[in-house]
Amino acid sequence: MTDGEADAPGLGPHALGMALRRAQASYRRQMDERLAAAGFAGRRFPEGRVLRMCAGPGVTTISDIGRGLGITRQGASKVVAGLREQGFVAVTPSADDGREKILTLTPRAVEYLLAMYRAGGEIEKRVRDEIGDEAMEQLFRVLAVVADGEPALPEDRGGTTPGAQRLRWLQEEDPGPT
Repeated sequence: MTDGEADAPGLGPHALGMALRRAQASYRRQMDERLAAAGFAGRRFPEGRVLRMCAGPGVTTISDIGRGLGITRQGASKVVAGLREQGFVAVTPSADDGREKILTLTPRAVEYLLAMYRAGGEIEKRVRDEIGDEAMEQLFRVLAVVADGEPALPEDRGGTTPGAQRLRWLQEEDPGPT
């Protein structure tokens, strides 16, 4: 193997990791561009993840956000304060525990999540159109092997909260690209 061949895609001991990081960075950039076009510029981590947690089943508290992100309750409170300032969540005291706060998605958050859903669908459709259904299925098999049995994130399993129900209703009205 020559020095030039070591730089070729698919060769070298770290080619998979580099390709996955490059793809993830490009995916995030494309999502940011599409979300900005939909009126949601300046997306920051972990906004989407937290909003998906709030759209999940049952009630979501600030403590739940902390556990879900692997950060302290104080850190989660700061994240939630930012989302509240942006108009994405409403925060109300828990009837069961006066120290705890319940998070509820606002209509703006539902619009944001729907914009994320559509943007992801557009990217996936572009990739599927480029490589075809069979290659897409193979790609998902490869990613499953890389994931090594890692379960889906809890917030990606859907839910029955009012926010999740609104999101499902909006998706039924306009399922995005097909």
